[in-house]
Amino acid sequence: MSAHVIAGQMLRRGEVALDTVHGPFCAHVFQNVATGTYAFAVAHGEVRGDEPLLARVHSSCVTSETYGGCDCDCVDQLDLALQRIAAAGRGIVFYLMQEGRGAGFTAKARDRMIVQASRNRLTTFEAYERMGLIRDHRRYDEVAHVSRALGIRAPWRLLTNNPEKVSALRGLDVEVAGTVPLRKEASPYNLHYLSAKSRSGHALEDPGEGACAADLPEAVRDFAPYALPDEPRFVHLATYLLPIRLRAAGDARAAATPCWFRVHAYFDLTGGREHVVLACGPPDAAAPLVHVQRESWLERFPLASGGVEKHAWQAAVRRIVEHGAGYAAFLPVAGFDCELRERPADAEAAVALLAHHVRGRAVHPLRAPDDDAADRVAAALARRGVVLHDPVALQPERTDAKPFGGPRPS
Repeated sequence: MSAHVIAGQMLRRGEVALDTVHGPFCAHVFQNVATGTYAFAVAHGEVRGDEPLLARVHSSCVTSETYGGCDCDCVDQLDLALQRIAAAGRGIVFYLMQEGRGAGFTAKARDRMIVQASRNRLTTFEAYERMGLIRDHRRYDEVAHVSRALGIRAPWRLLTNNPEKVSALRGLDVEVAGTVPLRKEASPYNLHYLSAKSRSGHALEDPGEGACAADLPEAVRDFAPYALPDEPRFVHLATYLLPIRLRAAGDARAAATPCWFRVHAYFDLTGGREHVVLACGPPDAAAPLVHVQRESWLERFPLASGGVEKHAWQAAVRRIVEHGAGYAAFLPVAGFDCELRERPADAEAAVALLAHHVRGRAVHPLRAPDDDAADRVAAALARRGVVLHDPVALQPERTDAKPFGGPRPS
């Protein structure tokens, strides 16, 4: 099909092949010409026939799909949907950038902070109510436009546990012939979250009061946003605890015991963008590790290679946990170039936030072999007065994967 097709506000930019653990998929990249945001239609097999089509409408979850968090079921639902579609031989996942049930990452981070500060006495939906938000801000107009652009006319068998999503899609004249649940057993780390969803009407079994939830390793404090005294361009929005699923050494699919990281969420008043720093270990630890980690939208899908950035992040998590303390600033994706290579945001804000967290201390930068970007980050930290000790080697397990992005950030 033609690279550039437009339906409603959604412009098709082209397609990228995704070799997933479940087989080959094709990611059609769409951009909303009014808002500039992106959406993906990840297809397997012929999706334009008349037979009922397995379809998943999935909202982004950076904490589970990029950071490796396991306090929700989002990444599991994405993986299960691709698995079911591959087994059926045809189907599609509509991936929408709708963090925090459409309210955004800041709302999501403050939601988790409020819930954890209450020691899980409040649910995620009650936290939204406390913030003056409705329980679900998601919209699905983009799905209808993308479906039309791709020539999909078959009725859908929707992969979902959420009856409200079915009603919303039918309200957009999407023919939903039925639903297929996506369920995975609750873990001690997402038990409260799944219980809240079950009690709100999702087709999930309530884990019940007798189930054993993981205890938070430390208290979480609910606070109002404030500008950093040493970097007033950054507003500190939230801090909460995230259990990160660390893969067992040598096995990209097997999970070891999760490790707890603090998620610090900021808004850059100068750049107009949210930023995240993940921290592990005592806040005042001497000589922590520091790392700038690049995000990838396309690596949020379970790639057969594991993904360049995902391998780098897993290696960074392992090193930080082994060392006992460290900070990682994430570098958001700024968009795509004309050849559909992911463009990273500038690293200057990430460096400034790392310098804020380690002020007055020397650090060990994490550095992969031949990583010129890590050298530039280290030099930028030194210009901000951070004392640098010898770098610590970052050794991702896989080196044969190819990045979706262009040049490494400077």
